[in-house]
Amino acid sequence: MADAPRGPGGRPARPQYYVFWMTNVDPAPKTAKTVDEIRQDHFAYLGDLEARGILLAAGPFMDADGKRHGAGMMILRAASIEEADRIAAEEPYRKNGLRRHAPTPWQWAEGSVTQTFRMKAGTFEVK
Repeated sequence: MADAPRGPGGRPARPQYYVFWMTNVDPAPKTAKTVDEIRQDHFAYLGDLEARGILLAAGPFMDADGKRHGAGMMILRAASIEEADRIAAEEPYRKNGLRRHAPTPWQWAEGSVTQTFRMKAGTFEVK
């Protein structure tokens, strides 16, 4: 059996991710599409990235009471920060000038996530 690839310091190599901290542009520019249309495009774009194994996670900054704190974040898997930024530039809120994104390189070093989707039952669990 071949040894696992090694990264800096001899530790096991990990995929490179980029966390994009999203902020709203204020004042928001006029757009050809409505905010609802852009929101639907946003969900479709993120769904496509997830299906292709590029999107690790995305979502709003929101407390338990449903109050938003800024826009949100998304975590993308990419070979370089330039590639990640090209992908993020196509995100519909950014593409329509409603949000800015600031990337931060990140490597997942600890923890695990298990997700269970039961489509017919309409349930979702994260353990």
